[in-house]
Amino acid sequence: MGAEENWTDFADCQPVEKGGSGRRFFRVSLPDGRRAVWCCYDTSREENALYAPLARFLRELDFPVPEIWGERETGAGAGELLLEDAGTVDLWALREASWSERATAYRAALRALHRLHWSGWARWKNSGARLMPGFDAALYRWEREYFWENCLERQKENLAEELGALAERLLALPPQLVHRDCQSQNILWREGQAVFIDFQGMRVGTGLYDVGSLLWDPYVRFSSGEREELADFYRTLGGWEMTREEFFSALADAAAQRLMQALGAYGFLGLAKGKPAFLAHTRPALENLVAVTAGRAGLANLHAVARVALQAL
Repeated sequence: MGAEENWTDFADCQPVEKGGSGRRFFRVSLPDGRRAVWCCYDTSREENALYAPLARFLRELDFPVPEIWGERETGAGAGELLLEDAGTVDLWALREASWSERATAYRAALRALHRLHWSGWARWKNSGARLMPGFDAALYRWEREYFWENCLERQKENLAEELGALAERLLALPPQLVHRDCQSQNILWREGQAVFIDFQGMRVGTGLYDVGSLLWDPYVRFSSGEREELADFYRTLGGWEMTREEFFSALADAAAQRLMQALGAYGFLGLAKGKPAFLAHTRPALENLVAVTAGRAGLANLHAVARVALQAL
């Protein structure tokens, strides 16, 4: 009997508490003994309905994501998914492991991301797969305004022109498929393979946004040498027709953009949505933003504002 026929016949149903989305997840046992993740969602956020078709597209690409075992609409703009349970160990869980173990896991994740960024873009153009609207000037503007409104309040003088130029530099990079929320808790580590989740917001942009998101992740700590080692690993996988200096400059731009989005999310979820646990990540995110913008002439105002915000915590 297929898993999709047993939506209410679950044993050992345990809620999964992690995450800031409006979806609900439960880890369940199926009658045939398999472990699965049961996801309940509504379609008020358009991207929620994209998870299953994107999962199928990504598996065809040989990009590691959980298999979809069942899908159904439950009416009133709601739906449910049954997903392969890829385990509970994510990159965040490895944060205290040896650098050798962590580096192995992160290199596996970066190798998969490189395939998504380069091969995925070519495959997607001919696939008909639907994505959320891609990164454009309006979306980059929304991310920085999200940051201003939910993190910096009135501390946004002198930033508009500088961050508009940042968006232009990112838009000039080659178009690629982007996971969009590529952080340590969205990459599981199972039997030597990185498995990606929460990819429903995938869209066209620059893959460096994902790399910056992963390497300047506020949830984990890297030394500057560790971060440089992983960035170089991704760069040498190929495709980037730029010097090493140009690559690291573009990566810093993408990381700064991502950190603004993350800081806006922490403020919104922590204050507007009543989830104060997210506010604890504000300090490390600001520390990362200060570090990634240091000495960058094109981001001098953002660096100054981030330092002021960090000192005010």
